[in-house]
Amino acid sequence: MVFGISRDGGRVGIEQSAVGEIIKRVGNIARDGLEPACIIDQKTEPSGDSGKVLLYIHISESAEKPVHLRGKGIEHAFIRSAGQTRKIDASELRGFLLRSRMYKLEELPINFSESAKLVEGMDIAQVCRRLDFPLSDDPVRRQEILVDLKLAAKSSASGLLPTYLGILIAGKSFAAAPGFEHYGVRVTKFLGTSRLSAQEDVFFESGFSLIFDQLVQRVISFVPHSEVIEKATRVQVPIYPEVALRELLVNAVVHRDYGRTDSYVQVEIFDDRVEITNPGSLLPDMRVDRLIDQQPRARNEILAAMMRKLGFCEERGSGIDRAADALEVYGLPAVEFINGVDSFKAILHAPKSYAAMTLEERLRMVYQHTCLHYVSQKKVTNTSLRSRLKLADKQSQNVSLLIREAIKKNLIKAANPKASPRYMYYVPYWA
Repeated sequence: MVFGISRDGGRVGIEQSAVGEIIKRVGNIARDGLEPACIIDQKTEPSGDSGKVLLYIHISESAEKPVHLRGKGIEHAFIRSAGQTRKIDASELRGFLLRSRMYKLEELPINFSESAKLVEGMDIAQVCRRLDFPLSDDPVRRQEILVDLKLAAKSSASGLLPTYLGILIAGKSFAAAPGFEHYGVRVTKFLGTSRLSAQEDVFFESGFSLIFDQLVQRVISFVPHSEVIEKATRVQVPIYPEVALRELLVNAVVHRDYGRTDSYVQVEIFDDRVEITNPGSLLPDMRVDRLIDQQPRARNEILAAMMRKLGFCEERGSGIDRAADALEVYGLPAVEFINGVDSFKAILHAPKSYAAMTLEERLRMVYQHTCLHYVSQKKVTNTSLRSRLKLADKQSQNVSLLIREAIKKNLIKAANPKASPRYMYYVPYWA
């Protein structure tokens, strides 16, 4: 809407003193008279030499449709048609509902007394470097980058406001934003295999573009290492593959429930395992036994997309697969997933002999090995399982018994049940 235009289209302008009152009235209508509330922006420009101005007010399209009178039903929505204002009809209402969507948490602006300081304090240097954006010292260009990347949103009343995505990605300190105090990642190194004695405890409380690489390296420094010889030199390497740690850490960050502000992503490192726990259980349409080869539905899709763009994780849906595959390459036990009432946990287990494994651990290795081979279009046989379990050829009978148990537990099935045992191969139960 433009204020200061005559009925015949001339630029007559309005008095500067009237601008504030018009903005206030329109803002009150947008905020208090409509549901959902609308976001408005405005600017002025001189209108000739009279000292008057033109006032431009932009009302952003609402993602949630239809916008209607507050306190009334959705049928109390109106449309401009042929110069007239009228109520929408039934077919128009259906169309608006089909085009409606709810704002995602990451898109929401954060508005409190110190919001401006949060925007000023956001560190976007790493974001720009990873996205190959030229970083400018020009304040106007910086604001444009923040808005373009959805790290901030414009507000007519408060100027530039940080979004949840902005703080999660580029905030210098989560503690500076109310309710964000637990959005970081806590890493604890314990002595032995219990939680009785903590050796080190570190809390990462900055945006993920600022701390994620350091987080991964700190976790790697805490896990047990083994000595290997590389090019005639003895070196210490972590017993867990970095790719598995990285993918599971990203998974915890992007899938945690940010509606919960009473807990944080927690990494607990023991002599025999690493436990990575995030607040929020799996979404209802996801199952623990289908995490490999299942296209996930991210709880925080915009955050997940940004983490992929920044290069912290792989393409959508491949993270769990990559972690499980890396464990196979290292010859480690399969990753264990536990879906709790209000949390989700991934456990990496240290190297363990076949004899020391429980039946549950052996079956988990058989199932994940079968899933990984199926998605890679490879055949799972007694031979491939012996290799995965690090068993000798003479122990093929042990594997045969384990295969029978896995079939009995409905984890795998024979792909060619009429073939002789020598030529039989297996696929996941769901294939």
